[in-house]
Amino acid sequence: MVEQGVLAAPAGWLAEEGTGSGIKPWLPSLIGAPAWVVVAGFAGTLAVLLLRMPAFASQPGYWRWTATGSALGALGVLAWLMGAPAGWHWGLSITGPSRSLLDAGLLGQLGALNWGSAMLIGLPAGSWASARLRGRVTWRAPAPAELPRRFAGGLLLGVGGTLAGGCNIGNALTGLSVLAVHSVIATLAMAAGVALGASVLGRPAE
Repeated sequence: MVEQGVLAAPAGWLAEEGTGSGIKPWLPSLIGAPAWVVVAGFAGTLAVLLLRMPAFASQPGYWRWTATGSALGALGVLAWLMGAPAGWHWGLSITGPSRSLLDAGLLGQLGALNWGSAMLIGLPAGSWASARLRGRVTWRAPAPAELPRRFAGGLLLGVGGTLAGGCNIGNALTGLSVLAVHSVIATLAMAAGVALGASVLGRPAE
């Protein structure tokens, strides 16, 4: 819809406006500071947030959040190293590879398949294998009342992720690691949206 359908025109207009704005795409160039200063600022902010977070008790059989975060960081670096020889220069991403799979499956554009598409196919396969190693795997469908909300959420995620140049993985996990300005904006917007959604869902029913 956003790339080739009814929303292609506004998406193209946004892209043209962004290109002609004169805003530098790299955060250190935008604010006129050395890269190490920006990285140190991010690291300091992250350290303060981690120190202020409440301590979570680890559940038996599950990794601690520190181990999970370290594993995700290592996977992010490996995605850069493994994808680059195949012409994939963005690391972990979901929105772009999902679009490539749709182009190949629905439109027959096999040339759209790339390293990111293979990575995306590997996610459910790897998840299944991990769960299978831990025990029995059961398939569960969501309750019928949940389907409209999940469909609407997926639709908004696809549209928003395409307009923002990536989803939470492509922007918050990958884009921030290269100090991309659009990823900083998108991540802040997503954090604000999550905070707003949590506050709305946390209100008592009237």
